[in-house]
Amino acid sequence: MDIKAEAKFVQISPKKMQPWLGSLRRKPVVLALDSLRYAQTKAGKMLYKLIHSAAANATNNYNFKIDNLKIKSLVADEGPRIKRYWFRSHGSADIKLKRYAHLRVILEEIAAVKVEKKIVTPAVPTPKTDISKSVDTTNLPNTSGKTDLAKPKMKLNARKLFTRTTNK
Repeated sequence: MDIKAEAKFVQISPKKMQPWLGSLRRKPVVLALDSLRYAQTKAGKMLYKLIHSAAANATNNYNFKIDNLKIKSLVADEGPRIKRYWFRSHGSADIKLKRYAHLRVILEEIAAVKVEKKIVTPAVPTPKTDISKSVDTTNLPNTSGKTDLAKPKMKLNARKLFTRTTNK
């Protein structure tokens, strides 16, 4: 299964991204992130964020391990160009192009290992037992003149352990 991540309209020329792209293709994600972690260039920082985002998508959405991923393809396509004036001598002007790039990364699994999530089933509640039914009342003496069975007196909440009072 392929995992994709894109960064569109990144203000950097695709030509400046090319040296990084060739060295990162077909590398494991862990090695690519380690080599980009302390990159000093703008291109390296952008690629680190993009690959890190794709790896996070793989772990959160598809339960893949980062150690088991590699970069299948890494592409920097040309985006739009914004034209600006660059004033020159003698009242003339040139056009300065501000280039944008669309970055795309596709990750794939090295070996197919399926990680299953544990399914937590709620515990079945135990039926509440009636205390009066569990106590054998046949051998108790009948002190009252009633014909009903004598029920033992049991206090479930005999006393509170802590009592707090506030001084007002």
